[in-house]
Amino acid sequence: MLSLQNISLYNGSIPLLENCTITIDGNSKKKIALVGKNGSGKTTLMRMITGELELDSGKRFLYPNTSIGYLAQMVDFNPAGIVYDFVLEGLKKDENWEDKKHLADIIISALAINPNALMGTLSGGQLRRTALAHALVEEPDVLLLDEPTNHLDLEAIQWLEGYLAGYKGALIVVSHDRRFLTNISRKVFWIDRGLIRTSPAGYAEFEDWADKILEQEARALQIGRA
Repeated sequence: MLSLQNISLYNGSIPLLENCTITIDGNSKKKIALVGKNGSGKTTLMRMITGELELDSGKRFLYPNTSIGYLAQMVDFNPAGIVYDFVLEGLKKDENWEDKKHLADIIISALAINPNALMGTLSGGQLRRTALAHALVEEPDVLLLDEPTNHLDLEAIQWLEGYLAGYKGALIVVSHDRRFLTNISRKVFWIDRGLIRTSPAGYAEFEDWADKILEQEARALQIGRA
């Protein structure tokens, strides 16, 4: 569905990502955890995937008619707008309109959102829930979620896990909630020192896999110094 090939992005002369390649296809392992240290470039990579951020080098390929949705950290909204309208904002009133409204009702209820509230009256937590509802209702082919469990209680998180388990599109998630990543992911993109490493298994096996990678690199370095 989408690939970034030999991409690089620099902060001045310092490489944030350098000669990295990732592919998101339609196979069974398209629920992906995106991990890395704070400041490693996770949100930056998501913005590169959406096309919002221009690459310093490399190419971005998007299969024709592939849609991308993005729950970002910062949300733009009209303070005078109504929550329900925001959740459905941007959707075309085509033959699936009634289905979309039905889905919106389900998600709004599950996330305990007041559909009639003014956007400008929402707390930070309520705004995040509303933005999450909007992203889910879109049902894009590739859904990017940046910290989707922030401000969610346990019941809402469990509902979200169940919903994403049945999601038909590709999913890339950044989250500090390790249990959430363990439960939903089948693959991991690890941003590590400017590289993107891909684990073929989900987050449940990530730490053991990463430790082995680092041990192999350490042994190779020792051999090179011998």
